[in-house]
Amino acid sequence: MSNGKRGKKSGVGLGPSNGSAAPRGIILIVVASVLGILLLWKGIDGPTSDIAESSSSSPTTTVVEAGSDNGEGGEGEGGESDLLDITGDPTTTTTTTLFPPTPPAEVQVLVANGSGISGGAGTVTDMLIPQGYTTLPAANAILTSVSGIYFRTGMSQEARVIQEYLAPDYPNVLMQIPDDGLEVPDSTADRVEQADVVIILGSDGVILAE
Repeated sequence: MSNGKRGKKSGVGLGPSNGSAAPRGIILIVVASVLGILLLWKGIDGPTSDIAESSSSSPTTTVVEAGSDNGEGGEGEGGESDLLDITGDPTTTTTTTLFPPTPPAEVQVLVANGSGISGGAGTVTDMLIPQGYTTLPAANAILTSVSGIYFRTGMSQEARVIQEYLAPDYPNVLMQIPDDGLEVPDSTADRVEQADVVIILGSDGVILAE
């Protein structure tokens, strides 16, 4: 009898101990789960945050290729290369400076008549005086059918001005005085030597017509 009672007490004493162990186990599981979630969240969040901060603080480098259309590219090495890459022979421009004609008052003009028209040399001489030319006395020339305006070396411009006034449509009447001089009567030779421009009237009527 006594052994049976003791066994009963023993069984009753073990009940409460097993009942309290179950809640503690559940709590431990919950705590462990929460800690695991926290650790997992921190592990994921931590590197992402570091990467974001690293990306935001990294310097940005812009590379411009040579020869691009960038506004500053033309001044860099690429621009200089383009400027130096020039082929072809340079063009040389020659400028001829023409001195203005000598003033008419400094140009001595002789008119010699070879046209056969009486008084022709005097008529043309009178046409030149109002233009300011220094005229020599009218003279005679050997009869000729060809009119001409002859000039000494260095007086071509002055002779052209006279030609454009007396015979504007006949520029071919301009000729330089030959080295051996003009063939004129002896009475006219001295005046030819003094003249800068000699006008020979011919019967062609280019300078003076009847």
